[in-house]
Amino acid sequence: MSERIPSGNDSSLLTNAKVTTLLIVSLLVSIVTIGYVTATSNSVSTELYPFVEIGDMVYADYVGYFPTHPGGWIFDTNKRAIGLDDSLTKSLFNVKRDPKDYTPLNFSAGTAKNFLRPFVDGVVGMMVTQTKGIYISAEDGYPIDPEGIVHISLILTAPVIQNLTVTQFQTTYESNPVTGMVVRHYFWEWDTRVKGIEGDKVIMQSEPYLGQIISSYGNPESDPRDGWYQKVIGINASADGGIGQIKVQNFITAQDVYQKKGQNYDEKLAALRWFTLIGVDEAKGEFTIIYNAENYVGELAGRPLYFEVTVTKILKA
Repeated sequence: MSERIPSGNDSSLLTNAKVTTLLIVSLLVSIVTIGYVTATSNSVSTELYPFVEIGDMVYADYVGYFPTHPGGWIFDTNKRAIGLDDSLTKSLFNVKRDPKDYTPLNFSAGTAKNFLRPFVDGVVGMMVTQTKGIYISAEDGYPIDPEGIVHISLILTAPVIQNLTVTQFQTTYESNPVTGMVVRHYFWEWDTRVKGIEGDKVIMQSEPYLGQIISSYGNPESDPRDGWYQKVIGINASADGGIGQIKVQNFITAQDVYQKKGQNYDEKLAALRWFTLIGVDEAKGEFTIIYNAENYVGELAGRPLYFEVTVTKILKA
């Protein structure tokens, strides 16, 4: 039998097979080489996946939660989808921003002074796209302003007779006083009658009824977290030398702590101020509030916080 001689087509097939084999081998070598360089070269790794170092400018998205009392309430975020989602439970004083104002937070890692220290330090070592939870203890969080703390009796008293100046009446009720006119009390909500006017003195007489339900601190009917209900439990027109005394009971318990806000009349400032309910002690018969102030939200003070942070961009120092 004679030996078969490859035809032209057979020769082409052999050549193509050799070329394909060489290409596969070259590709495998390249893959191994790239993998080795990536694994051993710090410069390549840092360029592709930079890690946050102290002094780097960090851009980040975040969601701030209360881990307790009650847990899961969102008190701040720069993520638009979360900030505008009304189905998510927000904190008492959470502010819904304009959509265009939800932008990445930027700060200097490890050195920024206008942020909580654990937050600033917590991003060090993170890399772009990484998400991390940062827990901040009450001690490392926002401090409590002792000047903003007020203890109030669960059973309140108010005078039946109250005197205002004409100017105070005009400012409070936006009208001129007339004997016999009835207005709604600026704080207690019950009817108050102008009993008489003596020179610059306007004599006001409160006219609640026993068992009357009021909500002086807010409007819980429209928002159950805005104030709470109270009840008139006593009226003594002859008490305190004829000034009279009205007793009011507050309907709140320890379960309402950090779940109620409201406005209280601050005698020092002669104005209503926003507050957060931070304590109810039924044994002592009192509740405790903390006032908000300029650039200060009492709801955040003295509480542990939890941030979910995602680094979106790093500018190396």
